Amino acid sequence: MESFAAFSLMLSIFRLKATDYAWQAIVVMVIMSAQSYVLREELALAVVVPIISILLYIFLITTVVKVPILWSSIITITGFSIYGVIQSLILKGIFHDVPTIQFQGSAQGALLQAITSATVLLLSWVLYKFGIGFMADFEKLRFKWEHFIVSGLIVFSLIAVTIMLYYNDVWLNIVFFALASGMFLYYAFKKEEEI
Repeated sequence: MESFAAFSLMLSIFRLKATDYAWQAIVVMVIMSAQSYVLREELALAVVVPIISILLYIFLITTVVKVPILWSSIITITGFSIYGVIQSLILKGIFHDVPTIQFQGSAQGALLQAITSATVLLLSWVLYKFGIGFMADFEKLRFKWEHFIVSGLIVFSLIAVTIMLYYNDVWLNIVFFALASGMFLYYAFKKEEEI
C-alpha cells in the first residue's frame, strides 16, 4: 500500500494517472517489497533500501509510463521527498514521543505506514481530480547543459537520503525532504513555464 501511495503521489504531482499503470506498478512493488525485506531483515542493510527503491521507481516510470529517464528521476525524487515530509510530519504529530527505532517491524510502524498511505492516496486523488500539479510535455523538453546540473542534484539527493536515513533524525528528514522537494518542484515549475 505504501509503495503504491508513493507511486500515485509521484505521478499525480505531474498530472499523470497512476491507475493507468496499476498492474505494472504492483508487479514492480512486489519486487521492491521482496528486496526491502531481504536487505533489511536478512542482510541488515536497511540504509540502502530507499536508494534501491528510488532507482526501481525511476525504472518503473521510465519503462512503463514512458517518461524520459531524467524526468523520471525528477518525478521520483519529488514524490519521494514529499512523501517523506508527510510521513515525518505524521510521525511527529501523532507519535512525537516514540523513538523512531521502535517503528521497525512494529504495530506502530505499520500504523504509521497505513496513516501515511491513506493521507497520500487522498492527496494524490485530490491533485489528479482537480488538475493540480505540473503539466509537462516530457518529449518536447530538451535539456542543454542543465541536465548535468539536474543529474548532479539527483545523485546528491540519493546520497543525502542514504546519509539522513542512517542518522534517523525526524527533524532532519523533514528539513531535507522539504528542501529537496522544493528544489525539484521549482525546477518543474520553471520547465512548465517554458512550454
